[in-house]
Amino acid sequence: MFSILKRLVRHSLVYGLGYSLTRFIGFLLLPLYTNYFLPRDYGIAALVFTFLAIANVIFTLGLNTAFLRFFVLADSREEKKRIFSTVYLSTIFTTILFASLVFVFSPHLSRLILGQAQYSVLIKLSGGILLFDTFSVFPLLILRGEQQSGKFIKINLINVITNFGLNILFIVHLGWGVEAIFRANLIASAVTFLLLSPIICRYFNFSPSGEIYKELLKFGLPYIPSTLSVTLMDIIDRLLLGKLTDTGTVGIYNAGYKLGMIMALVVAGFRFAWHPFFLSTSKRQEAKEVFSKVLTYFLLFTGFIFLTVSFFVDDIVRFHIFGFTLFGPNYWKATQIVPLILLSYISYGVYVNFLVGIYLEKKTGYLPLITGLGAGSNIIGNLLLIPRLGMMGAACATLGAYLLMALLLYLFAQRHYPISYEYGRLAKIAAVCSVLFFLGRLGIHLHLPAWGLSVYKIALLIFYPLSLLTLRFFHPSEIDRIRQVWSRGQIFSGEMQTASPDNDG
Repeated sequence: MFSILKRLVRHSLVYGLGYSLTRFIGFLLLPLYTNYFLPRDYGIAALVFTFLAIANVIFTLGLNTAFLRFFVLADSREEKKRIFSTVYLSTIFTTILFASLVFVFSPHLSRLILGQAQYSVLIKLSGGILLFDTFSVFPLLILRGEQQSGKFIKINLINVITNFGLNILFIVHLGWGVEAIFRANLIASAVTFLLLSPIICRYFNFSPSGEIYKELLKFGLPYIPSTLSVTLMDIIDRLLLGKLTDTGTVGIYNAGYKLGMIMALVVAGFRFAWHPFFLSTSKRQEAKEVFSKVLTYFLLFTGFIFLTVSFFVDDIVRFHIFGFTLFGPNYWKATQIVPLILLSYISYGVYVNFLVGIYLEKKTGYLPLITGLGAGSNIIGNLLLIPRLGMMGAACATLGAYLLMALLLYLFAQRHYPISYEYGRLAKIAAVCSVLFFLGRLGIHLHLPAWGLSVYKIALLIFYPLSLLTLRFFHPSEIDRIRQVWSRGQIFSGEMQTASPDNDG
């Protein structure tokens, strides 16, 4: 049991690091953006990124999800090449077509998204980003499917360094405006594609199969509305904030949302490792017991992250470095939405856990219904709550939508692939996190000095595992195993072999 879970933890950490590198650029650049751009300008960039997120789902046609499943389960290398060639040939055609449409209709898209046609250059740059990002999706999936985590991390690290360096050059030294953000992204995406081209050449052999393509579409197309719905839940709040308030509010909200996405990075690392893991584990006799414990440990870990970030987020944004605060003062009030965004992504992580039953039993037809209801509830929640609560209303609507989506998926998945989750232990995690969170909020009103408040928060974090120990959350075997892992470093033992760039799976 523990050896199986160790494999999931190891690859979650490795792939989480690789994914986090590309997404971490958003955190690295927040001090730059919030100190050099007014909230209105940053709000414009946020709205363009919402367009990128939606268009990215359409560009891949759901084939990314289907490709990973078929590629991992393929019996031979020749079959893997045939699957890749089939997907990639179709992707080349559709991506060039879609990118051309974005370029031609950029003034209309600019007017639709930003209310003005003058930002059409941002839309054109977005079309280029979408082109290179889509071409890079499938070779990156090959690295995941064959567990070449070393290459995965290196390529993403180069992407981050390129993007970060170009942002500083274009914004600080050249004094370009919001356009600099997307020019830097475009160049970084092109560099990533070039780095992945050897993988493309290795697996591409001009042997597409119409039958395979039909199977891929049959499996992947249901993911378009479901993935689009999940994407909309991530971004619809900013679109509606822009319509119901102003771009300045969008900019402040987006800065707070970026901080809350620390949890999204944790969930993404888990999600990237989770799919190959449960596919390979599902044939084991103890598979359902493993899946049950995975949910428990996932919530145990994310609960600690939630408390840590919630307690110290105000200190983070006010941290001084090189004469600047990490966030410009105009953005400090963005921290009020962070706990809600953290909880939203924990809920999404729970949803990802529940996907195992739908996935293994090939019941993906439920996903459009579930995610569609989640997206619909999010839109309604935003329309009702933003006029009353502003940014907090948008954050509450997002959390409610993710909770609803996780609940619905649980109900459907249990019908087809019932798993006995550890409900008692899950309740203990929820109870301890709730009590400690509210005690942390209470500390703000105790009028303690800054150092005293920090000590108070650290003490609450220490009480997290101690409280669970008191409630007999941990089994004796788990305590013994934790001691062994800690003393021997077993989580990362063998990591160099697994993550070796020379390992072709």
